Amino acid sequence: MKPLFRFLLAAALLAGTALSASAQGKCLPSRPDGVLPWMSGEQLEYAISYNWHAVQTDVARGILSVGQENLNGERVWHSKLSVKTAPFFDVFFKLREGFESWFALQGMEPRQFLRDSREGDYFAVNRYLYDRRAGLIHAALSYPDENKTVDIPYGACTYDVTTLFSYARQMDYDALKQGARYNISFAIDDKVQVLTLTYRGKENKYVKGVGTVATRKFGLSLLKGEVFEGDEDAVLWFSDDDNRVLVAFMAPLKVGAMNGRLKSYGTLAHPFDALISTKKVK
Repeated sequence: MKPLFRFLLAAALLAGTALSASAQGKCLPSRPDGVLPWMSGEQLEYAISYNWHAVQTDVARGILSVGQENLNGERVWHSKLSVKTAPFFDVFFKLREGFESWFALQGMEPRQFLRDSREGDYFAVNRYLYDRRAGLIHAALSYPDENKTVDIPYGACTYDVTTLFSYARQMDYDALKQGARYNISFAIDDKVQVLTLTYRGKENKYVKGVGTVATRKFGLSLLKGEVFEGDEDAVLWFSDDDNRVLVAFMAPLKVGAMNGRLKSYGTLAHPFDALISTKKVK
């Protein structure tokens, strides 16, 4: 998999891999009042930029939306995440990422997942069907050099990219302990990936174009390789209100850093109470 593709895939995943299982293998507790942080019709737009010294350039954008529809006679949530390079950068490298998840209205149990990722002449298509009784994800996978079907272990806290994003937003902030480390897991390609999440506490975060937002901060450790650098390779900021919106993320690279920020939002389920000011507050 190409380095750029790997990074932008990971950047898209940051929105969804934040919170899935504790270090003991238990699912992270959801807020006890059962209030959902989203509603049908919500849409979040993100700008993804590359930073090197004083140079900061937006190279891609991501759009995340959620709605409801019928799937095999069941009313379900349908969440979609797309990431694509800006028109100028399509000349140098054209990237298109698409993720779609269908999951139960109650309990967040996944039903189906589709990933369609393309960069230049590379592509990866994942189609998942979840089989809770068998404890398996039935996966149909397509790549430039192979097509195959496999069964992936399906644990109680194993999700996919976009379902994880929704699941993470139901976190119980009061149950988190600052400095605590948690294992997280998600299925991608033909395996389940396990990473490490660290809760860093509260922080007022300035988001260009939005303002200063009260947030909860998390560190995410990724596997070292040809792209990422450092022991804690990514930082995530979620709004400290009932919406639990991912407002920013950052990942240092071996050369420079990649950043993502909330650019616009629409049809939030709750007032954006975490927005302290539309200006930068010291």
